[in-house]
Amino acid sequence: MKMMKKLAAAVIALMLVTSLSVSAFACTSIYVGSDLTDDGDAYFARSEDLDNSYNKVFYVSPAGNHKAGEAYTGCYGFEYTFEKDSYAYTAFRDDNLAGECPDCDPEVVDPTHEHTPYEAGGTNEMGVSMTATVSIYPNEAIEEADPYVDTGIEEAEIVTVVLSQADSAKDGLDILMGIYDEYGMCGGSSIMIGDQNEVWYIENCTGTQYIAMKLPSDLILINPNMSLFGLIDLDDENVIATPDLIKTAQDAGTFVGDEAENQINYRASYSEDYMDARMPNCLNYVNAGYEYTVDSLAYEDFCLSNVKDGQIVPLYTNIEADRTFSLQDLKDFYKVEKVARDANLDIHIFQLDADVPAEAGTVEWVAMDDGAYTVFVPYWPMLTKDTYEAYQVTVGEAEFVEEEPDGSTPYYPRTLRDGTEGFMVEPADWADSMYWSFNVVSNYVLYVDESQQQTVADAYADLQASIDEEFVSLQAQVEGAEDMEAMADTVTAASMEMAQQAHQTAVDLYAQITAK
Repeated sequence: MKMMKKLAAAVIALMLVTSLSVSAFACTSIYVGSDLTDDGDAYFARSEDLDNSYNKVFYVSPAGNHKAGEAYTGCYGFEYTFEKDSYAYTAFRDDNLAGECPDCDPEVVDPTHEHTPYEAGGTNEMGVSMTATVSIYPNEAIEEADPYVDTGIEEAEIVTVVLSQADSAKDGLDILMGIYDEYGMCGGSSIMIGDQNEVWYIENCTGTQYIAMKLPSDLILINPNMSLFGLIDLDDENVIATPDLIKTAQDAGTFVGDEAENQINYRASYSEDYMDARMPNCLNYVNAGYEYTVDSLAYEDFCLSNVKDGQIVPLYTNIEADRTFSLQDLKDFYKVEKVARDANLDIHIFQLDADVPAEAGTVEWVAMDDGAYTVFVPYWPMLTKDTYEAYQVTVGEAEFVEEEPDGSTPYYPRTLRDGTEGFMVEPADWADSMYWSFNVVSNYVLYVDESQQQTVADAYADLQASIDEEFVSLQAQVEGAEDMEAMADTVTAASMEMAQQAHQTAVDLYAQITAK
C-alpha cells in the first residue's frame, strides 16, 4: 500500500499512537502459473497491509453504480469521466460507511464528498480480477527527473475505475495504461490484472513511465514492495512500455542497460536499491533448499527478465519451487514470517481456470486480518449478489489509553513512538464485524497470551478444511450448472454461510481463550 498520501487523514492519527517494528507498508503479492500448480489453475494474490486495527469492508459494487459520463473525483485530485455504466464487481474497500473517507487529503478534497474510497482488489462480472497495489519506490535521481503527478491516478482510484469498465484482463490493462498516458501517476506501484485466460503485470516507479508484460504459465513471481523487472529487451512483442523509458533514465543519469540493443534493467534504472527481508523468507517457503538470507540474495535470483545470452527469450525468473503448488500452499504463503503481520488488513487470492465455463473460471478467496490467524472464504464473483453482512459494518475505533482498562472490552499492551506505555482498547462492538473479530483474536494471541496461538491456529485449520471440502462440491455444481441465475442464489447463500461460520468461530474463540 502506498505510503505517501494514504496517511493524509485518519491514518496519521492512528500511526502516531502505535509502534510498529517494521514498515506499515508491507503488501506482498504472488503469482504462480498454471504449469506449476497441482490443479492446473493459475493463481495470483496479495495481502493488503497498512496498520493494526484499521477496518476494511468487503462488498459487491452493483452494476450501474457509476454512470456513463459521470465525472468522478478521487481522494487526492485525480478527476475522471466514466465512459460507460459500471459493471458489478466485488471489492475490498476502506471503511467510509460513517460518511467520511479515511483516505482523502482534506487539503485537496472534502473527505465527505460522494465517491468510492480506496478499493484494494476484486473481480467484476466480466471475470476481470485485479489487485492494486504493491507499492514500489523510485531512486532519488529518477524521481527528480520524472516526478509523480499530483493530479495523476492514485492507488485509491485504480480498482474502482478499471473494474467498472474492463471487459477482459487486456482491456483492463489498456484502460489503465491509457489513464497513465493521459493523466500520469500519483505514486509507484506494481499491479496484476487477470482473467481466466491470462494475467498481466505492470510496474511504475515514477510519474509518466511504466512497463508491462503478460505472465507466462511456467513462472513464479513474488513481490514484497520491490521492483521486479530486471533486464528487459523492449523489442520483445510481449513488452508494453512507454516510448521514453530509456531516455528518461538516461536524462536522470540512472540508465543501466544497452541502448543499442534497446535493453534496460528497469529495477536498476528506476527503483531504489534495497532488499526487503520478506523476500528470502518467501523464497525459502517456495523452495526449502534455498536457505536464502538478505545478505546472500542477489536481484537475479528473483527478478523478471526476457534476455539470456543477449537474446530475447520468454519472460522468466530464476525462482524454482520444490513442489507443485496447491491452493493450500497459496493460503500458507500468507503465514510466512514477516508476510503474516498484525498490519495485514485483508488477503485476496484469485484462482483462475481456463477450462471451465466463465462463471466458474474465477474464484476469489478472501480473508481478514493477520494471515497467520485467519480463514479463507471462497466467492464466485461473477455470480455473487452480495456478501455476508459482517463484512459491511462500521463499528467503533481502537483507542490508546495509559491506564490499564477494566477488561470489559478487549485490549492489548502498546507502546507509543515516544516511548509512552499503555494499552490499545478495541471497539466495544467488535463482535459485529468480520474484520474486528479476527483482529481481536490475533492481537490477543500475539500480545496477551502467546500460549493460545496453537489453539487458535488449530481451530481455524479445522474450519478451513471444512470450507475447502464444501468448496469442491460447490465448484462442481457451478461448472455443470445450466441455470446460472439459480446457481447465483446458491453460491451467494453458501459463501455467506461459510463467512458466518468463520465470523462466529472467531467470536467463540475469543470467549474460549479468555475464559480463564
